[in-house]
Amino acid sequence: MMFNLWSSRNDQPSKESSSSKKKGAPQGASSSKGQDAAAEAVAKILRTWGRHAFDLDKGDAESFTKEFERWARHVLLGTTTSEDPDVREEYPDGRRNWGGLHQFVNRHRQSEKNYVVKGFHALREVVWTFTSTVSQAFIQDQETDGHMQAHISRLKTAVVCKSPEDMKREVLAAAEDLTKLVEDRNQEERRRVERLGEKLKEVEEELGQTRQQMALDGLTQLYNRAALDQHLEQLSALNILSNSPACLMMLDIDHFKKVNDTYGHRAGDTVICEIAKRTVLTFPRKMDFVARYGGEEFVVVVQGVNLEGARALGDRLLAAIRQTFIEHEDLQLSVTISIGLAEYFKGDTSANWIERADQALYRAKQSGRNQLCAAGDPLPELVEA
Repeated sequence: MMFNLWSSRNDQPSKESSSSKKKGAPQGASSSKGQDAAAEAVAKILRTWGRHAFDLDKGDAESFTKEFERWARHVLLGTTTSEDPDVREEYPDGRRNWGGLHQFVNRHRQSEKNYVVKGFHALREVVWTFTSTVSQAFIQDQETDGHMQAHISRLKTAVVCKSPEDMKREVLAAAEDLTKLVEDRNQEERRRVERLGEKLKEVEEELGQTRQQMALDGLTQLYNRAALDQHLEQLSALNILSNSPACLMMLDIDHFKKVNDTYGHRAGDTVICEIAKRTVLTFPRKMDFVARYGGEEFVVVVQGVNLEGARALGDRLLAAIRQTFIEHEDLQLSVTISIGLAEYFKGDTSANWIERADQALYRAKQSGRNQLCAAGDPLPELVEA
């Protein structure tokens, strides 16, 4: 079995081949054996891949196994790779369709990757839905427990201080209210289970479909506002259960309007992109979340870091920006930023967490810019803008 594996040949015979000629060995015998061994190895890899194929969006495991087997037989015997037995492919001089094999393997591997990535996103969505459901149940149970505790306190007071008639009325009222609370809780639990079931069905339908809403800002390639809103919602739900510290920074480029008015909007875009790059370099952890909030504003969310730790990171970013010279055409621009910092408090919504950081940012602007202010810090002296 001889065929061409490679188009290039050595112009000069090796010492080993010269020696083989002297001993009477057939010319090219060792080369032929090497090519045959390589072909058998490739075929073995293809058959192994085919045996472990799995269902994808555009085909089932059985059809993929057969396709890998056709390519394995083609490598070994030069047979057709088409599913149609009437199709004849001619490969002169023992050549093989290596280009076609490369395209097939690359295409199949890309399909496998896409399928796994989509499945991972769907699984993550299920986990998030479950976490959100549990956190909501936790909050509502706390409220119900508070009502129950209030009734128990009233009953204790009635037992000690009131007449039997008053105590009877208090017990009946408490029993009625508590019965209603239990019924309401049961109904809410049923609704939560139904919502979770509906979400699971939606996720199942999304398997194999490409998400329509992009999560990245077009100019900076940071996360966009929609992705930020979703991240904060998920983080708030997780923190109810984990009680892990988290901080949010609101960043704003100082005197950005002046940059646009003086040098033009293209220069402004360059400044925004450079600030985005510097911010990402300062917050490189996978759990750090950097987003463009809008215009010249950015948001950084850091998890597992308390207020003082976040303050140190924010100061480091301020120093990095001060030392950065931004090149645009034949210009070198220098800008600064202001930062508002807020720590996550249990029970915070996304809106009031951002609001506290935004208020701290306003104070940093009003007190001279190019600095960090945290929510709860003493009021600094205000200076003219």
